[in-house]
Amino acid sequence: MRYRVTGGSSGVSGIDVADKRYEAGDEIDLTAKQAEWLLDQGYVEPLETTKKKGAPVVESTPEATIEPTVEDN
Repeated sequence: MRYRVTGGSSGVSGIDVADKRYEAGDEIDLTAKQAEWLLDQGYVEPLETTKKKGAPVVESTPEATIEPTVEDN
């Protein structure tokens, strides 16, 4: 799952995962096991990746009427 580094309580803390450093605002893929304590301590937050089931919602726009105009030459 994808997460965003929050910076912890200070807002500036980074995290180290698999010998790589991630700073506040960075996005990272973590397993549930990796993310568990980071979520609990407020160092990461899940990104919105929820998929809604069912047909997609399609918004319709009103039909436009185009009327010819007469120009004086």
